[in-house]
Amino acid sequence: MKRSLSIDTYRGVGVSLVLWTHAGLPGVPGSFIAIDGFFVISGYLVTLSFLRQLDRLEGNDPRAGRWSRYARAARHFAEARVRRILLPLLATLLLTLLAGWLVLLPADLNELADAALMSVLLSGNLHAAGGGDYFDVASNARPLLHSWSLALEEQFYLISLALMAVFALLRRPWAFWIVTMGGLLASLTWAQVMSSDPATHSQAYYLFSTRVWEFLLGVALATLVTRGHLEGRLGRWLSGDLAYALGWAVMAASILLLTPAAPSPGLISVPAMLGVCLILLGQPRSRLLSQGMHLRPFVVAGRNVYGIYLVHLPVIVYLGYAAPPLGPWSGVAAFVLSYAVALALGALIELPFDRWRRPRFRWILLADGVLVAAILGLCAMIWQGGGVPERMPEAAQRAYLAKFLLNPERARCMEGELTTTGYSCTYGPPSDRKMVLIGDSHSDMLASPLAKAFASQGRQLVHYWSAECAPVGSAVAELGAFSARCAGLATEAHAQLARMPGVEGVIYAVLWPWYLGYGPQDLPRHLVESRGAPVGSVDPATYRAGLMAQFRRTVEGLTAQGLHVYIVSPVPIHGLPLPEEAALNLWYRPEAWHADLQDLTRADYDAQGEMFRQMVGAFAGRADVTVLDSAGVLCPGERCEVWGEGSPLYYDDNHLNELGASALVQSWFK
Repeated sequence: MKRSLSIDTYRGVGVSLVLWTHAGLPGVPGSFIAIDGFFVISGYLVTLSFLRQLDRLEGNDPRAGRWSRYARAARHFAEARVRRILLPLLATLLLTLLAGWLVLLPADLNELADAALMSVLLSGNLHAAGGGDYFDVASNARPLLHSWSLALEEQFYLISLALMAVFALLRRPWAFWIVTMGGLLASLTWAQVMSSDPATHSQAYYLFSTRVWEFLLGVALATLVTRGHLEGRLGRWLSGDLAYALGWAVMAASILLLTPAAPSPGLISVPAMLGVCLILLGQPRSRLLSQGMHLRPFVVAGRNVYGIYLVHLPVIVYLGYAAPPLGPWSGVAAFVLSYAVALALGALIELPFDRWRRPRFRWILLADGVLVAAILGLCAMIWQGGGVPERMPEAAQRAYLAKFLLNPERARCMEGELTTTGYSCTYGPPSDRKMVLIGDSHSDMLASPLAKAFASQGRQLVHYWSAECAPVGSAVAELGAFSARCAGLATEAHAQLARMPGVEGVIYAVLWPWYLGYGPQDLPRHLVESRGAPVGSVDPATYRAGLMAQFRRTVEGLTAQGLHVYIVSPVPIHGLPLPEEAALNLWYRPEAWHADLQDLTRADYDAQGEMFRQMVGAFAGRADVTVLDSAGVLCPGERCEVWGEGSPLYYDDNHLNELGASALVQSWFK
């Protein structure tokens, strides 16, 4: 089938936009819509090729039966896909695994092995859907994240065989169109429903059921073309300059105007996909439009699109792991380097395409089998070795393992022993003397060391907590900024506290700057990044004032009952996953490329806690309220500390691990 300059140009532009976005560069928020266009093109080209093959077989042997012609066309189609698609994919998976063995940390290598297996099973989209939002920063650090779209392509190839069977065997055009258009409308409706629901928006992006309408749009277009339904005046207009320019204009507008928050792939994607249809039909006649749109760099990239797309993301992710100190140029460097490497390696996949046709098919299958065996064998080694931390030197292993020094009682407490919502439990044997700890995940990191300290004094610790939650009073639901689970936990905890005998003190431990903001003009991160909380219409100033006022009322009420209230000051927020970055520094990064783990100054830390100090200032001089200082241990000098006993004090960028939490508690309750 003769190559189309319009299709090659679109593919080249589309894959360039994908690389641009994956490299972290700004300016094209809707670049993801280009991948949707790839699905329309796949549906179009697969159907065009299959129907023309059927027509060719019918012309060569008019007496052959329908089943015979279909079987021969299906066999030719399947063999071409195996030669063209499967072999390069498997080779890329194996190379990505081998490179990951050299550079990835154990947990990431384990995840890579999982992704490779799912890719071999043509289910990379399901694995990606289980890993969270496609647009999440953490998701974009996965070398095989892009395999989700390849999996959809492969799943469509299987479905297309059944769809073409309806066309070839029934010889009832109305049956084919009922199946095609019925599937298209059903899928589009389902996509709109799922992508419009915040709870399923991220899953909708990956699923075949929400994407098949884009493939079927291409199927319908190819059928109209091959069966002569777009000839005459309508066909001339659809393939003319105006329609072609309109198609590119609609696509460009979608790329510039859509954002990751858009309910895609639902109805909002339809204009862009119709624009792709006009591009597919386009045969620009004017020299200005033809030469202006069919720029050679994009045409070359479009002809190598599969190889470039396969290779680019592992290159970007592994470059991010090495983290050369390029400053503001890091995104540009990632784009240029990934494009160059992907183009070079991709050419090995794309350019010798004709050579893939020469070997006997059984040799191609044998090569596929060898690659699958190598992939599965390497994955088994990774799984059995738990990510094989032995690949790293001992110091790097020790730094990396700091992320697993978590509260040993966390799982038990998350079962909710005392409450119906949130997490709650008791530590130590029953006692008439009790201390109550209330907070978010930062209270969880302190619970075990506090329990040990209080146990030596004959006191039992009772703990209530929930993630993404500031349970500072029984009425946090009134703030409208917290999830139902958080509000329920706060209500139950304070209700039980009011009835609990033997309580001597209450400790509140949350990451205060997350909920209050760093300063009066700073938007609290909770209102931006909260998960599951109804924060969309909350006024930040009203929310902050309400949160502080409610906590003050809670403290006043508790102290009026004769209880001592302890308020844990915030821990520093570093902005880097400290155990991982420390491990990479100690493993293979050149010294000049080391991440600066102690770049947070005491002044930075003080700025983070400005609103916290304003809130607790109301309790200054009170003998029954104590602010437990974190700075003495974590920021004792000009710069904040992240190391203790040769290991990081944190398990991520702002949560202390058991080592750091123990050091804090010892400084408070010696």
